[in-house]
Amino acid sequence: MQSILYWCVLILGAIVLAYIGPFNLAPLIFLAGGLLLGLWYAIFLRIGRQGPGTTQTRLVGSILVYVMVFWTTTGLFSNVKGRREFWARYEPYVQGGTQQGYTFFYLDYAGRYERIDSPELNKWISETNPDRVRLVLEVVKDFGRLRAYTVRSVESIPVDKAWIDGNPPWEALRQP
Repeated sequence: MQSILYWCVLILGAIVLAYIGPFNLAPLIFLAGGLLLGLWYAIFLRIGRQGPGTTQTRLVGSILVYVMVFWTTTGLFSNVKGRREFWARYEPYVQGGTQQGYTFFYLDYAGRYERIDSPELNKWISETNPDRVRLVLEVVKDFGRLRAYTVRSVESIPVDKAWIDGNPPWEALRQP
């Protein structure tokens, strides 16, 4: 019974540590979990009555299971990318008397916008003059929590490098 309890606590502990640690702090959380594993192992040795060969095998197995579970959990549920599409209207963005791209206002979210200065997009808008355009955003999530976003394209024209800034509809980006 102690063996089953030990492995269950080890695996659940590794998953919980991987879940609560922000992506950029994963190595530090991993090391802290390693210290907790060592403490847990020492406690287990004191209450257990196994021989030295069994405890060494369990230590090596524990280290392997912890490493595999932690990094597999982190790898599967962090840095998950998804795409969202929104409709927007646009206006020229003028600063200092010169146009520097366009400001795209989300149609379904008042006060939310993106600023993009792309020569290809500027040319396309001046030639076609559409009423509205489709923005494609890429969102990056860690364990279901929004970490970052970027504008990838406007009407299939790549603009990720020409994207200046924005005030996106955060509530829509956080949804699953």
